[in-house]
This record gives sequence, C-alpha cells and structure tokens, in this order.
Amino acid sequence: MKNDNSKIAMYLAIGALLTVIILQVMGRLKTESYEGGNSDETEVELEKLLAELDGNTSGAGDEEDSDDEMEPSPMGEDSDDDDEM
Repeated sequence: MKNDNSKIAMYLAIGALLTVIILQVMGRLKTESYEGGNSDETEVELEKLLAELDGNTSGAGDEEDSDDEMEPSPMGEDSDDDDEM
C-alpha cells in the first residue's frame, strides 16, 4: 500500500514537472522578473501615486453622495399596478 502511494506521488510530480517544462517552452507560462530600483525614486513615485489616488477618491465620493441612490421598489399592494385587472 505504501509503495503504491509513493508511486502515485512520484508520477504526479513527474507529470507536474513535464507540464511546467512544456508550458515554458511553448511560452504559455508567464513569469515576471522584478528589477531592483533606486529606493528613493520608488518612494517618490509611490507618494505621487498615493496623492493622485487620494485626490480621485475624495472627488468621486462627493459625486456619489450627490446622486440619488437607486432603491428597491416596495413589495406592497401598490407595487404592481399593471398586473391588476
């Protein structure tokens, strides 16, 4: 029983390895490499992005508050006047 389980695990691992190799050769496996950058420049870019996002968030929130929100129709007797005959 233990031998069967180890064979199953081995074949699964070989299959996974072959799948990764085939996908890599076909160009279907996407990988990204991250370049190390100057930390000062990265922090400045991050601060600019956060300032831009903070500006957009506060402006968008004001517009959403001014619009009337859609409310569900009531489920009372008067909700379906067309169905009454």
